[in-house]
Amino acid sequence: MTAILKVFILHLFIMLQTVGAYAKGKGSPGVYDVTEYGAEPSNDDNKDAFMAAWHAACGATAGNATLLIPDGTFTVSTTEFSGPCKNSRSPLVVVVNGILHPCANSDRHRHPGDDDVWITFSGVSNLLITGTGTLDGRGSNQISNAKSKTTTTLELDGVANATVRGLTFLNSRGFHLNIHRSSHVAAEGLHIGAPAASRNTDGVHVGLSSHVTVADSTIGTGDDCVSIGPGCSGVVVSGVVCGPGHGISVGSLGREEGEDDVRGLVVRNCTVMGTTNGLRIKTWPGSPPSRAFNITFRDIVMDNVSNPIIIDQHYCPHSHCSHIAKVVLGVRFDRVNLSCGKEQCDTKFSNVEGKPTVVAEEEASPGAVVSPERARH
Repeated sequence: MTAILKVFILHLFIMLQTVGAYAKGKGSPGVYDVTEYGAEPSNDDNKDAFMAAWHAACGATAGNATLLIPDGTFTVSTTEFSGPCKNSRSPLVVVVNGILHPCANSDRHRHPGDDDVWITFSGVSNLLITGTGTLDGRGSNQISNAKSKTTTTLELDGVANATVRGLTFLNSRGFHLNIHRSSHVAAEGLHIGAPAASRNTDGVHVGLSSHVTVADSTIGTGDDCVSIGPGCSGVVVSGVVCGPGHGISVGSLGREEGEDDVRGLVVRNCTVMGTTNGLRIKTWPGSPPSRAFNITFRDIVMDNVSNPIIIDQHYCPHSHCSHIAKVVLGVRFDRVNLSCGKEQCDTKFSNVEGKPTVVAEEEASPGAVVSPERARH
């Protein structure tokens, strides 16, 4: 209860700070406007100006700092906003009201063979990223090229107590938002869109993170709307409208040696429409020991979904895989409504068997994670 109250107070404080940031004008104390550091709405790279404004905001010792990207269309190359910041006890607010584009020659920033990230926030605590702006990855021209390298639009790496709120993400060349090695993060009120034919364009991906909430967002891409990777616990997906895309997915899990378990996942009050898959758990066969357990899908509406529910313990995109299945325990589907759109439903269930466990009595949550050993009894 103390932890929940602490997070609530932090979010309330951040919300009040956001209102103050919007009210403050150019030149106001505590507001670091990128245009005052040389940024201009143009096709020229504004990275240096963005970084100068960030260093000033992150290095501020008094009061609460706000980094402001005002109205206008700004071009910026691969940029990492890194911490820790000097006044980490007070929220640092990043307000994005403009439209951001990557540089046309952004591929020159890559290391051979590596995936890339366009904008990264790393090692920062007490962070709010908000505004009415748009991050447009300009990836729509790559939808037909299966060999195109992926570029994540926005990544939170090693971040704690953070919120991403209200932004629009378009046409990423990879994940739109990647939450990685982070804790106590909320992504809410987001609008995420990419062509249905675009590859590897997950809306929100969560990996190696705990206590993450994805809420009240509209997501339609060419891949998973929300994907949960290895090493995640206490993740809640709520109020998401998903489609087009591949639905809401756990995995793939077990591809690499030493992966951590996935546990305590709740997906609730979501609508999945016009997608290839609805709710999916996918694990690689014959992979090193790790488990997915204490997972709840509740109050889900699916409309015109080709494969509503999939638990695939032999996920193998190529032909050379073992036949040993991954351990998946304590998965609960509660009040799932399937609709077939304008066509008559011909979905059938046969040879379906379920055995009750302790997990059926407890909703998956950070405070009610049931161990695999207990779930077997």
